Amino acid sequence: MGLLPDVPLPLGEHLDELRRRLVWPILLFAVVFVAAFNFDTELKQIFVQPLFHAVEIADGFTPGSSARAGIVLPQDGMKVFKTFALGESVSVSMSLSMWAGFALAIPFLVQQLYMFVAIGLKARERQLAFILVPLAVICFYGGIAFGYYVGLPYMYAWFIQWQAQDPISEFVLQMSAYRDSFFFYTIMFGLLFDVPWAVVTICRVGLVTPDTLARYRRIVFMISTVVAAIIAPGDFFSMIALMIPTYLLFEIGLLAARLVGGPRTKDPSHA
Repeated sequence: MGLLPDVPLPLGEHLDELRRRLVWPILLFAVVFVAAFNFDTELKQIFVQPLFHAVEIADGFTPGSSARAGIVLPQDGMKVFKTFALGESVSVSMSLSMWAGFALAIPFLVQQLYMFVAIGLKARERQLAFILVPLAVICFYGGIAFGYYVGLPYMYAWFIQWQAQDPISEFVLQMSAYRDSFFFYTIMFGLLFDVPWAVVTICRVGLVTPDTLARYRRIVFMISTVVAAIIAPGDFFSMIALMIPTYLLFEIGLLAARLVGGPRTKDPSHA
């Protein structure tokens, strides 16, 4: 669907246009949710893989650490979690299906919102948004993929090795608690991978220059420390392990912003 002409419209017609654009992403979410719920077994097998990989990593560094931590993987299946409520398994299945729906619907939703907003943008602003908006989505999903395949397994492996050294307790893995940590950390990895994009964007649109940002490195370092303290599970080493990559992502964004440059000089013929 192409862009509508940029003509003044009453507020009601703008809201009606927004409603029409939101209908299709919502329908897509509903269809994917229903379809995914019928494949909840496969979704749960995907869902548990970072933990299984973490056990392999932990036992590779320290043989037997997962067993000492209280994690014993069954040889003939994948039933590693405990549930403490009758509806917990159903709740996790619905959550996984819901997030599968979000994962497929969000890019389409962003595209529809861009089409709605782009009507009122100038040609140069429209071209810039056409590049930056999809890049934000790509970076976010890249962070999610990194978290799933690398971040979560190594983070969980560190938890397992730490728990293995605890002389007074061991894990009791509750499925809903694992679900909450899985979604939280996965989304955090996605958002952190958008840090370079955010730096490039604010420099590219002219809100700030790379040189100005560089002068505030200490503040960015403090912000990275605070963010890591909030996200990290509560110990100093996890905070450091998260703070360093967060700050490095800022430096990567700063380097990319210098390469991309700031706003282009206005050309009256393209106004």
